[in-house]
Amino acid sequence: MPQLVKIYRFLSLIILLACLIKASTVRIMTYNLLNFEDENDRENDFRTIISIIEPDLIMVQEISGQTGFFHFKSDVLDLIEPNTWTGASFINQTASQDIALYYRHDLFTFISTSEINTAQTAGTRDVIEWKIIHNASEKELNIYGVHFKASSGQTNAAQRLEEATVLRNYLNSLDENYFIVGGDFNIYSNNQSSEPAFEMLTGISGNNNGRLFDPINRIGHWHNNSSFADVHTQSPRTSSFGGGAPGGMDDRFDWLFVSAALLSDSSDIHYIEDSYETFGNDGNHFNQAINSGNNMSVSNEIANALHDASDHLPVYMDLFFNDLTYAFSGISITEIMPDPSMVSDSYGEWFEIFNSTDTSININGWIIKDLDDDYHIIGSEGLEVIIEPGEYVVMARNDNQSLNGGVSVGYQYSNFTLSSNDEIILTNSSGAILDEVHYTDSWAYDNGVSMEIHDIELDNGIYENWFSSIAQYGNGDYGTPGASWQSLNVSDIFQILKPQFSLMGAFPNPFNSSTSIKFNVFNSGKYFIKAYTLNGSFTETLFEGALEPGSHDFQWVVKNKPSGIYLIKMESTIAKEVKKVLHLK
Repeated sequence: MPQLVKIYRFLSLIILLACLIKASTVRIMTYNLLNFEDENDRENDFRTIISIIEPDLIMVQEISGQTGFFHFKSDVLDLIEPNTWTGASFINQTASQDIALYYRHDLFTFISTSEINTAQTAGTRDVIEWKIIHNASEKELNIYGVHFKASSGQTNAAQRLEEATVLRNYLNSLDENYFIVGGDFNIYSNNQSSEPAFEMLTGISGNNNGRLFDPINRIGHWHNNSSFADVHTQSPRTSSFGGGAPGGMDDRFDWLFVSAALLSDSSDIHYIEDSYETFGNDGNHFNQAINSGNNMSVSNEIANALHDASDHLPVYMDLFFNDLTYAFSGISITEIMPDPSMVSDSYGEWFEIFNSTDTSININGWIIKDLDDDYHIIGSEGLEVIIEPGEYVVMARNDNQSLNGGVSVGYQYSNFTLSSNDEIILTNSSGAILDEVHYTDSWAYDNGVSMEIHDIELDNGIYENWFSSIAQYGNGDYGTPGASWQSLNVSDIFQILKPQFSLMGAFPNPFNSSTSIKFNVFNSGKYFIKAYTLNGSFTETLFEGALEPGSHDFQWVVKNKPSGIYLIKMESTIAKEVKKVLHLK
């Protein structure tokens, strides 16, 4: 093959992989533009801000009519990225309160725009509904643009409640539970007596289909409260100009709310934890202008642009869309050594794959990758990499046994590393996933100890199905590279199967502030007790140390943790057990 063609194919694959990874993550942004129509003095500020945030979908408030709708696309978005942005069908309401949506047409397909008559006077502050489809995943998402009645006082709060009530009733009627509600809510707090609109949107009722959730759970009396300084969105100014409100950063008017389904990591569309951000708010500008002194989150140029562009800050978050495709291969990942101790990681990292079929499998052209930038194309032009039926093959960074800790390697890869929290994803050349393992540092491996699957019929994506190896190889690390764990001798297997401890559970359960974790130890040794969220994210280490045989208990005092289900995991070097507990504030 000519060298130029080889280079072209290589670069094309890089682009393909980059697109696959990017397509799964979408950035949603909302921004009150302060009566934008056709104002050259602010357009460069908007371009500066949006270029840094790099959104994929933008909701805006205070677009001034059709003129503002057109010019924001032509004079801002199109100058950042030509031929990239499309505006959803626009509904012209009042001149200063219009709401619009812009999206990247390579990522989304527009379905419809409609108006929900929430206001006392139709067409004044109505909610706009947009329906779109994420192209790669073919998943549909509803988006609702909001600009509730402004200003304090009982009359204005009552109108916001009316608007919120109509919206909540409408959302309750939806069959599909994938939706986002974003915009300028002008709500001062969650105080039921003074601001009942917030409870109407987020509270529990007879129908909770339309209940809204704050992804970062920063709910309280945020008006003029320094405890919420890092989430305030208005005002980045202390002086009045261009029609904007002064006063400094002291209100959280701008939100991105999500439906319950979007908070579940198992959903095909879900919020990506810790991605929510009030752009430019470093938490150090309470009752100050956003460009006063040094801003610790953005440059002076960006802070000045935020100050001059609008009297609100933009808010954004990231969503994950499950656009992945899967294909059966018969190959599974059965053992992983992320952290060798006898040699450096650069020499001694490896993982093992197994052919569970009764036929030979050629893995040439397959891809090893993670969710970051690591990737490797297996084999090369004209080379076959064959895995025989029932064969275990070690894939490693180094195939020299004198350097890699004594591992017999079947295939050496490059441009791929194993960190403490990482993924191993095997795909075919089309990007379909053939097998994958997403592990964290809470799984069964340790320094110098691999983790291995004992039953290949079980799901290798669940950490309970992995065990620490107790067999030594090569220079002294623990693992069974190129062999099943059942190749161990009888005494070793007995050690694995012999009970080490019994985790009884927590009492009380559910609990409020503390609970007692009870367990029995049958063999002297070192033990760990750790707490995790339901999705497997590490919370804290509750106990680490040596224990003697007998009955034990440990008091877990919970501080500053949200309500929810937690996993309590107890483990030794060769065994582990998990129990669920429910924490209720």
